[in-house]
Amino acid sequence: MKKIILALATAALACTFCGCGSSESAPNSSEQQSSISIGEKTQNLLNEVEFPSMVEVEADRLDIYYGIAEDMITEFSAFICGSGAMPDEFGIFVAKDADTAAEIKSLVEDRISSQKDLYADYTPKELYKFDDSFVNINGNAVYYAICADNSKANEILK
Repeated sequence: MKKIILALATAALACTFCGCGSSESAPNSSEQQSSISIGEKTQNLLNEVEFPSMVEVEADRLDIYYGIAEDMITEFSAFICGSGAMPDEFGIFVAKDADTAAEIKSLVEDRISSQKDLYADYTPKELYKFDDSFVNINGNAVYYAICADNSKANEILK
């Protein structure tokens, strides 16, 4: 159900940027572009990579899961395994500036490290998902994934 709602919201947002008969070019601010990009990338990732029972991380939980304060970012999309049985998760965070992006990258790396320690005791057979997990920065965007196909996730989130 969430996938359908996200797809409809992404399509509606894309339609708002399509105009008929206007001589003006489409809006090109980085915030507007990354908003569309985040929705598309999230949807593509959920459609193309197998993730078990994912739930969306709400804004008021960012500090709990990642140590990220809401005022550090302009937008985000993050999902974790709802059952907690597997370490699968991913996120895209658009920081307010480059310094904050570097700080968010460090916070996400800390989360991955603590998750790896947790799953080493809880479900060691899932540890292979950490082997090629990644945290990358592209401009002010920080993105990461922990899943069975991290290389595919990385390609989608670039």
